Amino acid sequence: MDEAEARQAIVREAQTWIGTPYHSNALVKGPQGGTDCAMLLIGVYGNVGLIPKDFDPRPYPPQWHVHRNEEKYLSYVLEFVKEVDGPPARIPKPGDLVMFKIGRVFAHGAIVVDWPNVIHAIGDDRVLPEDISKNTTGKRALANVPQRFFSLWT
Repeated sequence: MDEAEARQAIVREAQTWIGTPYHSNALVKGPQGGTDCAMLLIGVYGNVGLIPKDFDPRPYPPQWHVHRNEEKYLSYVLEFVKEVDGPPARIPKPGDLVMFKIGRVFAHGAIVVDWPNVIHAIGDDRVLPEDISKNTTGKRALANVPQRFFSLWT
């Protein structure tokens, strides 16, 4: 599978997770399942065959990013992808990963569909598509927090 096919496969797989309830440390797709933002990425990229299906960083505390300065989530991400420029230097491409600084560290991840549209798992909610540029209020104002971008391809 070439890069363009793989990028589309990532987006298609991410779309199949929409509606999956949020559940920390879970990796079960569908309305009776559950996942969080980290395990969603593992499920999507693993099901497409772009990371090892047996990769599993669990268990991890649900609120680890609030009480620690360690970039634990980011360290796992960097095992598989390379950091790339974000807007305005480079427009993120479908299948890229965006990480958001929540609390002290980069602790929330999402899959780019068509920037600024992403698919992600939100705590106390579900996997959903969202235009991040419109997410400007409340404690999850992702448009207003630092962002870093990553890709399997450079």
